[in-house]
Amino acid sequence: MAIVLDSCERLSDGTELMRWHLLDDNYQLVKPIERFLRFKQRGDTALGTLKTYSEKLKQFWAYLKLKELDWRDFNGRNHLSEFGYWYMTGKLLNAKESIGIDTLQTKRSERTVNLALTVITQFYEFHTAVGTIEEKHLRTYRRTRGKKRGGMLAGHFKESPVGMKTVHYREPKKYPGTLNPDQIGRLINACRSARDKLILWLLADTGMRIGELLGLHWSDLEWGKRTLKIVRRENPNQAYAKGQERELSIARLLQDYEFHALFSEYADKEYPHKIAQKFGHDMMFVVLHMGSPSYGQPLRPQNVNKLFDRLHKKTGIDVERIYPHLFRHSFATYQIREARKSGESKEDVAKAVQRQLGHQSIATTLDIYDHSFNEAELGNAIRRLTKE
Repeated sequence: MAIVLDSCERLSDGTELMRWHLLDDNYQLVKPIERFLRFKQRGDTALGTLKTYSEKLKQFWAYLKLKELDWRDFNGRNHLSEFGYWYMTGKLLNAKESIGIDTLQTKRSERTVNLALTVITQFYEFHTAVGTIEEKHLRTYRRTRGKKRGGMLAGHFKESPVGMKTVHYREPKKYPGTLNPDQIGRLINACRSARDKLILWLLADTGMRIGELLGLHWSDLEWGKRTLKIVRRENPNQAYAKGQERELSIARLLQDYEFHALFSEYADKEYPHKIAQKFGHDMMFVVLHMGSPSYGQPLRPQNVNKLFDRLHKKTGIDVERIYPHLFRHSFATYQIREARKSGESKEDVAKAVQRQLGHQSIATTLDIYDHSFNEAELGNAIRRLTKE
């Protein structure tokens, strides 16, 4: 079974370059995938995204092995449909028994399958573009239905057709849920170190992603402006900023005595500055357990996931699962509710939340938090009725 591995190379300028690779059964690089991943990395694709590409292509390679099919003989839509069905159910089309490969689950979500189909499509489009293979026709092209153009440009403006995947699963909308202020407070109070309390507090009060928080360097903190810079860069702990680069204000947070005291305790007492300097990094959040071989090294996302699991068990908060991104949803939902309550327009609120969260498009914000805007409208309507 193919395996996914990472490697790290220290460049001449002192920076470290992380890479992801797929090795075959003989521990040799799978060259067509290696070539694709290096192309994506040169295009400034985030490290976490490259890891996802590697994992999805690993499962695709397992499918090809199961079918005894060379990757170059992959037959467009038919094989893509069969792969999607297999990836979701663990069965090949027309097969009676489940055929699990590696960690393949019996049921994957439509979103997960669509992501795999997107990676495979990009993989084949790359090799078509560089001339390795002939086109596999994994997309269909159609013109969008839009308004007809009038005036002097009528009939002269040509719109490019939009490419659409030939296989796509409809994804059911799923409300991610939120935590209320009381639950967040209980989780923060259950933390044993200033570092852990700061992690939860910053996630709850800024809406940043866990990769953005763990990717913070001390140099990203600008005391004069009281801001944290979110910078896209490769970090030794594989944390990365997925969205837009931006500055987040922490001026209001630093005015809170308890937060300010926590920040000072972590920076002045808990943080092992000499050890971090020895490792040659400037990362803000690091391992604090002195008995660990990773002491002083940057925290990784899996470290924080374990922290959240422990806090969930310790507090017994009645939700299915507590994870870092839940704080992001809670932040956005709270901001929308409070801003709409104070009379701000939906458009202005959406733009403010988009900037804070680093979404590329306001449409993303409106789509993800449609339920929050609807709840805010309902709340405003109830308040108006009770005042009449």
